Amino acid sequence: MQQLTASVGMAAMLFVALEAARRRRRRSAVPSWFTELQKSGQYELLRIDEWERGWIWRLANGWLGTDYVHGVDAAVHVAGYLLGKTPEGHAKLIGAVHFGPGAESHKTLCHGGTMCAAMDDAMGWVGFCVSGRCQPWSGFTVQVNTSLQAPIAVGSWLRLEGEIYGVERRKVRVRATLTAPAVDGADAVTHCTGDGLFVVKKGESNDPSPSPSRPAATNKS
Repeated sequence: MQQLTASVGMAAMLFVALEAARRRRRRSAVPSWFTELQKSGQYELLRIDEWERGWIWRLANGWLGTDYVHGVDAAVHVAGYLLGKTPEGHAKLIGAVHFGPGAESHKTLCHGGTMCAAMDDAMGWVGFCVSGRCQPWSGFTVQVNTSLQAPIAVGSWLRLEGEIYGVERRKVRVRATLTAPAVDGADAVTHCTGDGLFVVKKGESNDPSPSPSRPAATNKS
């Protein structure tokens, strides 16, 4: 019986791996503007274990499934984030996000909720970078306001940006944009804009709240 259970488990794992590979083949390559930006040396690529080491690693480390936005077979898939700074010195992320067939709602167009998911992701991850380096799960988004401005065609690769524009103790003001860059003679299109509030957990090493050894952060925006 134990042998049968183990065989079924292995077969299920193989099926999931093959299905993920099949879905990856349906996704076109990451756009050149993202790879060129990565090579420019102006930004640092975020390297996150739970994105890069696969679903078996995730299960072994307490996760219950694949990442909703960063999983290789996610309907809305962020291929990666580049970390930089705004002119004011706050953290800024630039990502490439793909809207696959699983994001479809109206014929050939993506569900508005998939746009909101991408915006929430960008705001959350840039919040993790409030200290200047990425510290996953050091806080959480508590408010996300989005404005859907143009529909997204299934199969699109878009530019997803998130940035911090203000810090008040543990409250971090964030905003994000989702755009189609101007390429191949086509004009740039803004699909979605938004802003929100991220809160750093108390006692985290990137907690910007005042302490005897750490002065209060100032809002320069």
